[in-house]
Formats: sequence, C-alpha cells, structure tokens
Amino acid sequence: MSAEHQALLGQHLATARRNQQQVAPEPYDLLATVSDAYRVQQHAIAARNEVQTGYKIGATNAAVQKMFNTDSPFYGPLFDCDHLRSGTTVPNSPALVGGEAEFAFRCGADFPADHDLKAEDLPALISGCCIAVEIVGRRLQGSGLQSLHGAIADFGANAGFITGDSIADWATRDLSTIRVTASVNGTETNNGTGAAVLGNPLNAILWLHNSLSDRGQHLKAGDWISTGTCLGVIAPVAGSQVDVDFSGCGSITYQISA
Repeated sequence: MSAEHQALLGQHLATARRNQQQVAPEPYDLLATVSDAYRVQQHAIAARNEVQTGYKIGATNAAVQKMFNTDSPFYGPLFDCDHLRSGTTVPNSPALVGGEAEFAFRCGADFPADHDLKAEDLPALISGCCIAVEIVGRRLQGSGLQSLHGAIADFGANAGFITGDSIADWATRDLSTIRVTASVNGTETNNGTGAAVLGNPLNAILWLHNSLSDRGQHLKAGDWISTGTCLGVIAPVAGSQVDVDFSGCGSITYQISA
C-alpha cells in the first residue's frame, strides 16, 4: 500500500471520529502488516490535529490476544479533548464498544531511549498513578471485535479516557492484587484484578516503552499511559449508570446516554 493511500485512510478515520461516523472496514482489515497499521494510525493522529497527551495499551492479556490472533499488545493515542472526569456522560452510538477499567500513569520525566528499563526504574520516571476507565470505540463499521490491523489503525480503538482518584502509594503496592469490579445500574457485570494486565500494570509500561523505542519514539514528561483492562469490556447499556470500584483505591462513575 502506498504512502498516499495510507495517508488517505488516516484522514478518513480522523473525519469519522470528528463527525461521530463510521467507515467501511475492508481497507483497514486488509492492511498487510502491523507496521502498516501503525503508519495509518500516525496519519489519523496528524489529520485529527488535536493535542495528544499519551497512549492507551490494548490486548494486555492472553485471552484478548488470542481473540486478535496475536501474541502482543498494541497501543493507540490518548487526546486531551477526550480526557474526562468521573461523573461524565458518555454518548451512546453504534461506535461505542464499552468501557475498560484500567490503571493510568503520568510520566514525570522523559524516558531514556533504550530497552534496559526494569520495573524498579519506573518510580523515578512516573509522577503519579490514577484509577481510570478507557472508553473504547470503533470508527469502522460493524460490531464486536475489530481485526487487529483495523483496531491499531483506528486510533487503537480509543474513544475517550476517564481518570479518577490518585493512588498515592502505587510504587510500594502490588498493583496486580488490586480487585476491580464494575456494576451497571447496581448489578455487578465484570470483575478482575491488576494481574490481568500482563501480570502487573507496570509490565505494560515497559512493553510500551520498548515498542515506541522500536519505532523511533519515546515517552515524554506529561504523557499519560493507560495500561489495559483489568476486567474485559463493560458493555454499554443505553441510559445506564456504570460504577467501577478499585478496591481500596477509589471508584469511577459514568453514565451512558439514552
């Protein structure tokens, strides 16, 4: 696929996101390689022309990777204009896939350009950790799971990002043991722990750092990192209230419009 065609696909995705529309999935599903999909994603980010404030990570557990027929996570952009707070209302539309309960980290310094980082190095590079919910969406027509290449190209399937309370002692806690539950209109629908995220959410940060380095990019001071779902996808129900509890760390509430 030519660079011009990739740029055109990225522009179509940016327009679809801006206008809350969807486009035909076939050109994106037929992208030959993961690298091609990331190139389209970069064109989509440029065409959207909004401030990027970090990255989301998807497919951070074996079950989701199997569904995508991959052995690796993927990443996409987070945008400042889509950064929301607990209590927000999320518009219901065919493009809305649902919510994912995640841990979100804020970079306090530029990350070094090498592959030698370890989990014990991260507290010096991270300024804070929050509970979060990623809003997952698709600009490609259809329902359910997209193809891997389509999801990567399509902003990594990101549609929004809700942050809640800070976890002051994150650096000394075992995040893998934190239990997370989601309820819709008061009925529990999903549960899991931080261990669902590559064994520990800190492992997701290391994966993202290495993956960006492989593409000549790096994490910068101020970047947000949303590390992947602890409990699968919370299905959207029109007119509902969703409550996500991170045991001992706070909770996030949002509504789905009717």
